This record gives sequence, structure tokens and C-alpha cells, in this order.
Amino acid sequence: MLKNFSRKLFCFSFIYIGIVTQSNAQIKLAKKILHKYLTNERDSSRKPTFMPLPIFSYAQETRTELGLMGLYSFYTDRNDSMNRISTLSASGSFTQNSQYTGKLRADIWTKNNDLHVVSEIRYRDFPFYYYGIGANTLKSDRTLLDEKRFRAFFSVDKKVTGHYYIGGIIDFENYDYKAHDNNTGGIYPTQNLVGKNGGKILTLGIENLIDTRNTNTYTTKGQYINLDVNWAPNLFGKDNYRGALIDFDYRYFHSFTPKLVLGLNGNYSTLTRNNAPFYLLSTMGNDEIMRGYYNGRYRDKAFAAAQSELRYRFVPRFGVVAFAGLGTVYGQSKLSTGNIKPNYGGGLRYFFDLDKNMSVRIDYGVGQRVAGESRQGGFYFSFGEAF
Repeated sequence: MLKNFSRKLFCFSFIYIGIVTQSNAQIKLAKKILHKYLTNERDSSRKPTFMPLPIFSYAQETRTELGLMGLYSFYTDRNDSMNRISTLSASGSFTQNSQYTGKLRADIWTKNNDLHVVSEIRYRDFPFYYYGIGANTLKSDRTLLDEKRFRAFFSVDKKVTGHYYIGGIIDFENYDYKAHDNNTGGIYPTQNLVGKNGGKILTLGIENLIDTRNTNTYTTKGQYINLDVNWAPNLFGKDNYRGALIDFDYRYFHSFTPKLVLGLNGNYSTLTRNNAPFYLLSTMGNDEIMRGYYNGRYRDKAFAAAQSELRYRFVPRFGVVAFAGLGTVYGQSKLSTGNIKPNYGGGLRYFFDLDKNMSVRIDYGVGQRVAGESRQGGFYFSFGEAF
């Protein structure tokens, strides 16, 4: 009996030691994670960083959406303090209604920042609301559409001198549309739209870039001027677009104090030909500019917007922002001051990598209130700054 008792005592002791050892290891790991992501200690080794985030949302047209996004950041030359930060990102989600999204993106700065390479592959099988064309669409006219969209994008810019880059772009997109099974009507079935069922486009472009920012993550001083001129040749016939697409992006940053920064941003995009497919028309509202508007609530041949953002980083790990802007779409609808729409809002920032100034942001934007509708607005949750 004593022998059996000794064996049991030994077994229990072994299990207890294992549990305690594992618990201690878990505690040490938890302390290490908390120390890494909550203290103000910087990592001077400039090591790569990986940050995963969950995706969770609910909407009537999708029901529950679950997914994951992750960002891997690194330097191509860890010994060069001027080398800009490169990133690899991936995201994917699915819904209870068997809808999917997925994206892979690479944004690489080579040694000495001589080359800037961006590539992206994206697939989307997801519903969205079509409201019509112009700057005065109504919620009562919206139609729920199923969109299947594939994109393959690649650009490379070469430093010519100082802060000036020039490069090339190739971009292919394929669109497919149909009314959603639970659609209740709206304006889409009654409109004679160009590209109503989808189409294809391949563009070839030239990119001109002047970049004097002190960093490409959390910028506190400098300017960014980018002009893209793209041409879509007549490769696919039918009512697919043939013509030019122009995009302009300007950013300016000024530090009042080490903690307080003002950012200014202007955007302009246009198509050079009339009767373009509806899916290529410029849309207003996303997580970067005119936050608070549903992306696609307003769409037209051209889009113009300007915004300002005041950023206050009260401690190294956390910051807050306040933003405001004006914007509109026009083309079929005339450009007039009456169609210019305001937005404003605020947000929180958490900096998970102090060395690279990499952040996670949560913003809430507010837009216009159309008569008979509730005020437009929305939350945004993503990596990095809006601009």
C-alpha cells in the first residue's frame, strides 16, 4: 500500500510541477507581450514586426462577418536610419451568407530608398449598395448588388534625384454585378447604365512622385505630391472603358510641438471620357478621406476633396486625432458650391511599434444629413494613418 501511495504521490507531484512550469511560462510570455506592447521602451535593433487583428462585424445583408488581417513591417536595410519602412499585409473574411473578401499587398522600399515597389492582389465577392450617379442621391433609391471583383496591381518608382521619383503602373480589374437575392428594388433596375453587368479594364500608367516626408508611417513634417496618369486601351471591346484616368494626391505636414501635428490633404480624380462604366466612376467616402460617407453613396465622373487632421500624441503609445473636410463628385451633376459636402470626426491611435511608428486606428466620421434621412456616419478600424 505504501508503495502504491508513493507512486501516486510521485505522479501527482510530476503533474503539479508540469502545471506550475507551464503556468510560469505562460505568465512570463504574457509579461513579455505586455512589456512589448504597453511600455514606452523602443527597440533599437529595428527588427521586423508582425501585428494580427481580428475582423468582426454584422450587417443585415451579410449577417455575421469574421476574418483576420495582419501587417508585417520591416526595413530592407536595417543599418540605414533613412530607409523607409516596408510592409506586407494580408486580410481575409467570410460571412454567414457565404460571401468572401481577400487581399494581399506588398509595399517595399529598397536600399537607399532607390526603388518603391507596390503590388496588390484582391478578390471580393460581397454585396454593396448602389445609390445612383451624382452628388444628390437618395437612400430610398438604393439597390443592393452582388459584386464579384478581382484586381491585380503593380507599380515601381525609381528615384531620379533628391526626393523625385518616376515610375510605371499596370492595373487589371474584372467586375461582375447582379441584383442581390434579397434586393427590394431601388434605382438600379430602371437605369440604363454603361457596364451594368460588369466588365474588364487594363490600364498602363506613369507615376510622378515628390516625397519629402520624414517618415512614411506617422509623418510629422514634409510634403507628398503624387500624380498618376493612366491609359486604358481598347482591349476588351463592347462598353468597356477606353480613355485616361487621372489621380492627384497632395499631403502637407507641420509640427507645432513634438506632440501636436497638423496634416493637410487634397485629392482629385477624373475620367477623361464620358459614358464610362458606372463601376469606374469616382466614389466619395472611405477610411482615408471623407470619412463618414458610405463608399459609393455619391459617384460621378470626377471627385475632389480636401481635409485637415490635427494629431495629438499625448504619450508614445497613444494618440488622438480630430479631422474635418469638404468634398464632392461631379460630371453628370454640375460642380457647384451647393453640392459640396462636409465631414468631421475624431479617432484614437495605438502605436504597437514605437521604432517604426506603426499604429492601429479607430475613427468615427460624420457626414451630411439629407432631408428625411438620418445623418450619415461610420466607424473605421484599420492599420496606419489615414494619410
